[in-house]
Parts: sequence; structure tokens; C-alpha cells
Amino acid sequence: MSSTTAQDVAEAYKEQVFQRFGASSMIRHDQDPRFMSAVFTRFRELLGSRQRATPGYRPRENGQQERSVQTVIRSVRAYVAEMDQPDWDDHAERLMFAMNVSFDATRLNTSFYLVHGWDARSTVSAMLGPKPLSREYSYALACAEDLQKKAKKMRSDEQTR
Repeated sequence: MSSTTAQDVAEAYKEQVFQRFGASSMIRHDQDPRFMSAVFTRFRELLGSRQRATPGYRPRENGQQERSVQTVIRSVRAYVAEMDQPDWDDHAERLMFAMNVSFDATRLNTSFYLVHGWDARSTVSAMLGPKPLSREYSYALACAEDLQKKAKKMRSDEQTR
């Protein structure tokens, strides 16, 4: 964001978070003055969100967010060839997609799946087309169907006794 007033942060939250996902029940931050301001506090109260500021000089309290920021910084550095490369932001959307479809060991899934409920289809998987059924999968499916039929028959036999 080129402008960083509390009003601008509230507007960015409204456009980028609230309109896509709804209001957060909790906004956690590192005591940034923009989040502590009267403007943002009133905005947060209108949304019915609570806030939790981590104590100053204790980044461990905000460890997960700090690690996320470090991951973004490392990813941008790896993606950008030169430190003063002026067009790094042209690649931001692709980089964001790559990060969102990367497995997260803490959440045991990808961010994309947790938000949307399905796995993202990458360019490569779209080009390859649907996967053919393997013999092992077909066999496992047949076994599962057979077990379901046997279980249904057993329940039916128990009810008729």
C-alpha cells in the first residue's frame, strides 16, 4: 500500500478481506499504530471483531505471523533476480498463487483448500487432463463396494430376525 493511514488500512481490509470472506472474529496484530487508532478501533467495532495486540518487544507472541512474513520475504527474494528489480510486483499474483497452493505443515493442507474447499487446478494439471483410473484404484473401489453390499445385507438380515 502506498498510503498507510489507519483509514487506508480499514478501507483495504474492507475491500480485500471483508468483502471476500466476511468479518474476522479476531484481528491479531503487533501493536501497529494504525490498528490501535481510534479510526480502526471504531471500524472493528462496527464489524463486531475483537482485536488482540501482542506485547511489545515479544515477537514470539506473534510467532506464526512472523514466520508467515519471513516466508513471503524469502519467496519474493527467490523470485526476484536482482535486489533492485523494479518489476517484482508484476509477479506478485503468481507468487501468491504458488504460496496459496503450497502445503502448510501447521494446517495440514493448503491455504487454497482451506478457503475454497477444493484443491486448485494448476496449469500443468489442466494441460495433462483428467487422471486415468489406475488398476489399484479400481480394485480398491470394487472392494469397498463389495464391503458395503455385505454390510447392508448383514443389517437387513439382523432386522428380519
